[in-house]
Amino acid sequence: MHFSRSPYTLALEDRDYPEWRRGRERYAIWMVDADTAPLRERVGRVRGELAGLFAPHQRSPHITLQVCGFISEPAILDDDFDGAMLARQRAALAAARLPAFTLDIGGIDSFDSAAFLRVRDPTRGLAAIREALATGHPEVCPGRYTPHLTIGLYRDRFAKRAVRRRLAALAALPPLRLAVRDIVLAGYAARKLDGPLETIERVALGQQ
Repeated sequence: MHFSRSPYTLALEDRDYPEWRRGRERYAIWMVDADTAPLRERVGRVRGELAGLFAPHQRSPHITLQVCGFISEPAILDDDFDGAMLARQRAALAAARLPAFTLDIGGIDSFDSAAFLRVRDPTRGLAAIREALATGHPEVCPGRYTPHLTIGLYRDRFAKRAVRRRLAALAALPPLRLAVRDIVLAGYAARKLDGPLETIERVALGQQ
């Protein structure tokens, strides 16, 4: 588990954060679209078996690649993301000539704030994409990157000992394969932290 030493999970505070938004409305991320029938079924099954732990979830299955920041033109604040930054990222992705690849989506794990499905990246395709994106625009929230597919955000402070027992039965789910042929720049309404993601553009992989 990716739990910290704290004995409790972190509860989602599903509210607006005006001190974070500072008047801005849209937030952007790069992601892998994992909205396939097998993964939808798995997420639904796991959420069903862990009923009572999670806040309502409005996002389709995805794997975050980079947190870009608030969509703003031009960029003024240190966590803004504008068209010039996006253009540099597009150029870096094109120059890297990244191939399509396959991921393995496995059993369940957890951060303090959210349970997730493990993601195995045997060919380091995610790492190569992240390197190209960072060349164009550094990540707003740098730190250790753990590829994952979120199942749900905890709705309350739960004792981790009890949560571990519930997660243990799902830790060894057989892997599902996910072919990654493109990546997606997506945006969401910053007033709703777990609101739906909307596709802004797709960038194909494997094109010379």
